[in-house]
Amino acid sequence: MTQIGIDIGGSGVRGGVVRDGQVQEIVAYPLNNRETETVVSTVVRLVQTLDSAGPVGVSVPGFIQNDIIRASPNFPSWKDLPLATLLSEQLNCPVTLMNDANAAALGAWTERGEEEDLVMLTLGTGVGGGVIIDGLPLVGARGTGAELGHIFAGGDRLCGCGARGCLETWISTTGLLAAARERDQECTDGKEVVLRADQGEEWAIEICEAAAEALGRGLASLINLFNPDTLLLCGGLANAHTRFGPPAMRVLAQQAIAPNLEHLNIVWGPRAEHFAILGASRQAMRMEL
Repeated sequence: MTQIGIDIGGSGVRGGVVRDGQVQEIVAYPLNNRETETVVSTVVRLVQTLDSAGPVGVSVPGFIQNDIIRASPNFPSWKDLPLATLLSEQLNCPVTLMNDANAAALGAWTERGEEEDLVMLTLGTGVGGGVIIDGLPLVGARGTGAELGHIFAGGDRLCGCGARGCLETWISTTGLLAAARERDQECTDGKEVVLRADQGEEWAIEICEAAAEALGRGLASLINLFNPDTLLLCGGLANAHTRFGPPAMRVLAQQAIAPNLEHLNIVWGPRAEHFAILGASRQAMRMEL
């Protein structure tokens, strides 16, 4: 069975044909702007380039309810946008929508064998995540559930969501960069903080230690809530697990309910670029059945 998976990001659109659960060669096109017409035409062009029949699943950075985008932080003009209908009319085939983090979690669950409850965190510019329970993504009553980057992890640093102390304010490249500025340190990117910690600069080591401990608190909350089989950490900062892992695991061991840790599988830093494409295609297949 063949499906098409599409992942819409702030700067471009990527997609691929998914055949028998495997993502084929990925095609990518940039977005010249974030207007709806531009996004729709770019997705249509990409699907036509793939030249494959089958339902289309689309991953988007936004809040989805009944295949309608209620809002999107990266596309502020998208309010109650029926993107699935707009695409379906142009492509003449069924189109489904998923939040990008939920799609990535579903893709990871699919690739790992479809036999586990899974919590996934993506540690990058922000913190995303998804929860798969009994093979289904947890999305909540109105499609905005499982915003894992916005659980409380301590402190009062202001988050982009408007709250304070979110996990994202600690263990994201944006959060690390903000912490460096608070110490009057000039860095071009949050990843530079990690690099300078690895080089032995004390201020950077302290920031990374604090971020890792916040991650441990956040992970303990997620594990206590969902008791998953697997905890999957992806994204650019997950690759720095030798820096963040030991302090995070120490705090996790202190704060998580002990039985929840007995059979927990913690996986750091797998390649995740294709997960949202795979998950979106999986959702499209389910809707077709």
